[in-house]
Amino acid sequence: MASNGKKENSLTSWKEIAVYLDRDVRTCVRWEKRYGLPVHRLEKDSKAKVFAYKNEIDGWLAGRASNGTSDPDVGSRGGFLVRAFPALFALAALAGAAYFLFLKPADPLRSVPADFHIRGSVLLVVDHKDREIWRRDTGLAGLENEDFYRGHFPAKKLGPDSVPAWPYVMILDVDGDSRPEVLFCTQTRLEDREGTLLCFDGRGTERWRFEAGRELDFGGKIFRKEYRIFGLNVEDYDGDGSLEILVISFHKPDWPCQAVLLDPSGKVEGEFWNAGYLMDASTGDVDGDGKKELVLSGVNNEYNKGCVAVFEAGALKGGSPQLEDTYRSPGLGPGGPSAYILFPKSDVHQAIQLPGDPVNFFWIHEGGGLTAEICETHILFDLDSSLACRDVTLTNDFLNLHEEFSRAGKVRSIIDAAYKKALKDSLLYFENGRWVGRPAAISSPNPPGPSHQPR
Repeated sequence: MASNGKKENSLTSWKEIAVYLDRDVRTCVRWEKRYGLPVHRLEKDSKAKVFAYKNEIDGWLAGRASNGTSDPDVGSRGGFLVRAFPALFALAALAGAAYFLFLKPADPLRSVPADFHIRGSVLLVVDHKDREIWRRDTGLAGLENEDFYRGHFPAKKLGPDSVPAWPYVMILDVDGDSRPEVLFCTQTRLEDREGTLLCFDGRGTERWRFEAGRELDFGGKIFRKEYRIFGLNVEDYDGDGSLEILVISFHKPDWPCQAVLLDPSGKVEGEFWNAGYLMDASTGDVDGDGKKELVLSGVNNEYNKGCVAVFEAGALKGGSPQLEDTYRSPGLGPGGPSAYILFPKSDVHQAIQLPGDPVNFFWIHEGGGLTAEICETHILFDLDSSLACRDVTLTNDFLNLHEEFSRAGKVRSIIDAAYKKALKDSLLYFENGRWVGRPAAISSPNPPGPSHQPR
């Protein structure tokens, strides 16, 4: 038995040991030699000063009593302890059990998922004190490590250059039963088998799984069902009072991009296909009518321009407005966005020599309207509640790029009011099958149809 070094537990001489056992010193010395009474010495000499601990002596007495080897000459105190210890122990055990069952407050968060670890191919879920609750083996030898997943947990955040880092893991109550679920996207170092979203309950039972994408035909080219999940987020996206899971996925290694809304049971509530990457999504009252819209942003590959798509609540469906057959799929219905906007490319972007300049990030203003940031050039377009362009902000990042390319002779423009106005006037809005230079009404979806190619 481990000793307790407190002063009240110590016996510092044969006399104190004898008094504690209610025996004489000679008997205690004999018990040490014959029966192993726990006595300690500071030196190995048998005549050295002795000391003992009360709890060790009590344990020694209890051990002899339980083994039926108590000495017959143990008198008053020792005999009482030996005879009474089993009963005392039983009473103490009952008291301890009662304390833990009825008096000690239970930890309400024990076995409630709060965090995770990655151990090789295994997802390990822990509670708020880092105690393991359950683990599941994905079977993926190349599963990304924990540091990677930490960069995509617990919520969407802005990464380098204002590019959103979407979650790959979320732990929250999705279905409203006051118990958190664990949402987990498979991500691998080789970027394969990354199209699966798993939903586990608090005990680690798989409730459902979602496989991103499906086979689609665009202009006679078949895009196989090989998709990578870009990220997920959980919010009441359609305004019905319950949460939905928004999942954005890219085709590997090409386009299109799928945005899908799942209900808490994993059932698809709506989906939209964009002929190019989608990079950000959010909800807010864009038109100022007191109702939220769902907004997606990214790039459209047909036009090589940044884009923003606005949907009424619950109207996520169809495909992006395309004019060339190469970018249109007969498997998709009429376009679902109530507004779809293309953003102009500047001469600075032309000098960068990248094919498209996506809207990588945006924010919705209180009272309506939004501001969109262009990824490569960092130009800000401020749109009002009708989605007309109010202003264009040329950030310091843009001005530095413009100066660099001017010195290199790659751009010859002058930054002035006319330069900003040209950008402002170059936004395009899809309305009734054609691109126009003014906003379309948010309340009426735009059916696709033939029209001129935007410049």
